[in-house]
Amino acid sequence: MIHLTHNYGQAMREREKTGGAHDSQRDGRGCLARQIAPLKNTEATTAYRETRAGDAISKYREYPVSSPLNDHLMCLWRQSITGSGDPYAHRVLPDGCVDIVFIDDERPLVVGPYVECLIARLPPGATVVGARFHPGRASGLLGHPASTLLNQSIPLDALWNRSACSQLMWPVSNATSAGKITALESALMTRMPQAAPLDPTVTTAVEWLARHPESSMEQLSQSIGMSSRQLRRRFSAAVGYGPKIFQEILRFQGLLNLATGAREQAGLAQLAADAGYADQAHMTREVHRFSDTRPTNLLGSAQCTVCLSGLVRTELSPQRT
Repeated sequence: MIHLTHNYGQAMREREKTGGAHDSQRDGRGCLARQIAPLKNTEATTAYRETRAGDAISKYREYPVSSPLNDHLMCLWRQSITGSGDPYAHRVLPDGCVDIVFIDDERPLVVGPYVECLIARLPPGATVVGARFHPGRASGLLGHPASTLLNQSIPLDALWNRSACSQLMWPVSNATSAGKITALESALMTRMPQAAPLDPTVTTAVEWLARHPESSMEQLSQSIGMSSRQLRRRFSAAVGYGPKIFQEILRFQGLLNLATGAREQAGLAQLAADAGYADQAHMTREVHRFSDTRPTNLLGSAQCTVCLSGLVRTELSPQRT
């Protein structure tokens, strides 16, 4: 049985009671795309990451998505847990994305956009495959506004009827371990004729926020040519929450990405400045808000999970002399 815990503080208290588990973060790819666009990578896989914690090993790999599915999906991914002992406590950080997740033979879950930590406890031997949507692009394929999934992980059959669920579940459940990614992509491809068009206003707003990380919501509204209230309504339906929160989560993801590739000499103050925070104290507050831990515990180990979208900054500023 896989247990999902919505509050990281609660999860850590449970961890102390049960004797501990190994912490990880939901992995992201290390290479970057420059725009929100269909993937152009033609290699068999796009990223691999192996994380060891005690006796547990998490092996994570991402796969490119074929057209036209890649208009909606950022990637397909697979994670396997090997070793023995306590469950692997897999930390998922807010990233503006929605995922469809298959964990072993359990019913598939839709993991909505979170604004807080989610802990998934994966026992040794667990295999997880998933499909991750671009920010703001899940509702067209899922058929439900992302705002209804905010801070929730719910069974897919709560959103789709039995026939639609079977068309997705049956191929994945009956595929070999090595064939589950291909089966998931093929099954999702059959849903494309029913997919609603993407909201171009939201797509433009997401891209604009990535290019103007320090701008105000009033400036965003003026650029889009829409009232703040109307834009917030459409943005929340597609992304799960308003543009201001998305801007803050995108900055947080950018910080994770910068910290992963940071020079050893790069201190927290420089990371904070390069990621767009007012100062180190501002960064510390935001890191705690989204991860419930300190920057020194998180940065450098937690992975950015929206690198493939091209929405985050890729490099630190030149080192000051």
